[in-house]
Amino acid sequence: MRESGTELATATAARAHPADERPLVSVVLPTADRASVLPKAIDSVLTQRYDRLEVVVVDGGSTDGTRALVDSYDDPRLEYVRRDSPAGVSAARNQGIRRSSGEFVAFIDSDDCWRPDALERQVAALREAPPDYGVAYCGIEKREGEPITRTGESGDVHEALRHLAVPTYTSTLVVRRDALERIGGFDEALLCFEDWDLCLRLACEWRFVYVNDSLVIKGEPGDNVSGEPDRLVTAIERLETKYDLPDGTRARLLADAGATHCEVGRIEEGRRYLARAVTLDPTRFNAVAAYLLSLTGSSAAYEAGMGGVYALQQRLGRALAGARGGETR
Repeated sequence: MRESGTELATATAARAHPADERPLVSVVLPTADRASVLPKAIDSVLTQRYDRLEVVVVDGGSTDGTRALVDSYDDPRLEYVRRDSPAGVSAARNQGIRRSSGEFVAFIDSDDCWRPDALERQVAALREAPPDYGVAYCGIEKREGEPITRTGESGDVHEALRHLAVPTYTSTLVVRRDALERIGGFDEALLCFEDWDLCLRLACEWRFVYVNDSLVIKGEPGDNVSGEPDRLVTAIERLETKYDLPDGTRARLLADAGATHCEVGRIEEGRRYLARAVTLDPTRFNAVAAYLLSLTGSSAAYEAGMGGVYALQQRLGRALAGARGGETR
């Protein structure tokens, strides 16, 4: 049977007795043909210091040995569910919610990892918060070259969410089950931006508590639906019908659509979305940079130019973080 290291053995040995009064946390992990990265995600959950948990792996019809991999774990907290007719990640997460029973529900994507104290700190934050708090979330450590991560805030975050001012990565969320059930879970018609949509609806009724630390490590993406231009546009159109979005938010979404078109070589189509984004919000630096680079008509020039933009933003972010750290010493 599969062993997940010394940490897993220690966590298993220290597992709470049935009389443990800590709330059970259900962890929902959707996957599809990600066996090469899935063990890191599973191991990071099973080795959590907060060990009163169950993990539901919802497999969207994998053909790469995912079931055998999950079955190789000798841990009763792990359950495998197969969907032979997959209908997207939102449907997979909703099935995982239905199959689980914890008072709190957390989510992790198959290419992400949690730090060992992620659940411990987020569950504690949610339990210590007033009863109108339904969600705990945290920061995320992103890959080299990605834009600077937004910081979060606690309390009523609905307006901040409307303006895309706080992060909503699914792997950072711990949610009260009754909150999820009240809003009906994920919108299964959305194949991307489903995390933001979920948080928007949750924030209409519940307050959020933010754990100000990067407790999630973002992995390398595989077949990322948000990287498919046509599905991205379909999702944006649905969101525009569901919500009265601020111009800045619409600009951000259109810029994402434009950039994604450019990244797959559809430069002219991407330029049209980028032009709309810049018209709505000419102060959005990345959208302006992407639009100008799209004028070259070259995928290689676009990729190299935006890579330089992201790298510069990362360096600035590290420099600012270092400066803030020096001020607090």
